[in-house]
Amino acid sequence: MHRIEMDPRPDWERTIKQSGLIYSRSVRDDGSAVEYWNDGAAYVFTLPEVEQLERETEELHRMSREAARYLATGELGTLGLPPRAFEFAQWSLEQAEPDVYARFDLAYAGDGSPAKMLEYNADTPTGLIEASVTQWMWLQDRIASGAVPAGTDQWNGLHEALVARWRTLLHRSLNEGEGGRLFVAHSDADTYGEDWDTVAYMRDLAAEAGWEHTGIEMKDIGWHHGARQFVGVPEPWGSSRSIAALPGDEPGTQFPVIRNLFKLYPWEDLVSGEDRVTGDQEFGALLIAGRGLFGHWYEPAWKMLLSNKLLLVALWRLYPGHPNLLPAYADGPNGMSDFVVKPVFGREGDGIRVHRADGTVTSNGQEYRREGLGRERVWQQYHELPDFPGARGSNHPVLGSWVVDDEAYGVGIRESDGPITDYYCRFAPNIIEG
Repeated sequence: MHRIEMDPRPDWERTIKQSGLIYSRSVRDDGSAVEYWNDGAAYVFTLPEVEQLERETEELHRMSREAARYLATGELGTLGLPPRAFEFAQWSLEQAEPDVYARFDLAYAGDGSPAKMLEYNADTPTGLIEASVTQWMWLQDRIASGAVPAGTDQWNGLHEALVARWRTLLHRSLNEGEGGRLFVAHSDADTYGEDWDTVAYMRDLAAEAGWEHTGIEMKDIGWHHGARQFVGVPEPWGSSRSIAALPGDEPGTQFPVIRNLFKLYPWEDLVSGEDRVTGDQEFGALLIAGRGLFGHWYEPAWKMLLSNKLLLVALWRLYPGHPNLLPAYADGPNGMSDFVVKPVFGREGDGIRVHRADGTVTSNGQEYRREGLGRERVWQQYHELPDFPGARGSNHPVLGSWVVDDEAYGVGIRESDGPITDYYCRFAPNIIEG
């Protein structure tokens, strides 16, 4: 793997928005703007590299599924979750509830050394549109302009894989009598638009697979006390969609019952007691008490076992010395001189601290605090990200290797100035050299 630079495409800002990437610019605390999409750079793989990385990704996924079963035994406690939420995750795993997708974050230098797993984003992975659509459109434009040779390929089969997965889940839902309607939910707390954009793309994928689909905000999901079901917002009589009229409703009111829901919202928040629906009922308490009665929620509750950083500890216990793993512990550095401290529920680099042997400590300055959740930490061996210097300085890439239905289907590469991949990293597309 190596990195190349080229002139940005003319009018590339408009082009990426047309692809669906609407959240490419963010603002630092000092008021300076940061551009997320890097149109003037790309990472180049050989086909044998891609094939090897796919094998490693799928092996890590298999190992992670085994580690989930280990975590479900309670060997590492309840993972910072309320005990009933942990039991819910155990039950979901036992039921083998179906899932959709996930993303590994890997350190990879392209020098023949194995990729190293940094973490697994298995519950609410984002970065999907840029990895699936935006970088594919970039490649087609580059081929059309002659910047890269005709026939150049890309490590990217995400769109087709996700459509196929949603088609399989639709057939399952219909066979189980749950209907063919999918609710797609996000939180309006997302101010950048990334969550909304991701669920909008997921709706497109589900529609292509044959689902009826309805967008909804998490706060608008209601609880119908008479029917003991989760429902969407009221809809008019006579809708052609599958609408259930529920006992006790006001005349002329119909609520769509939610039997299939894709939610881009962390399970640990749903079950921590923070989120409330109508009355004084808690979202999590209702879900836990009625497990198995509300159809399918994607991602399933067992993803709580994989989106938790204690997964890293479980993997190292089960597969010590594995070439794709880094040592990780739940009780301190255990003799490591260079290590990273991660909160078990951390996201976007928040709360991560890099400790070096010379005593220096690096962080992104952001704390990670969640009400009602544990404060557990994980200590993972520090692994130096490679640096691919460019015209603007250092570029430290992390490979986001995507898994759909247990197989690896593509990569999204985020590069940062320093050792922590945070809100201000850059996304660079990839190509496979012929």
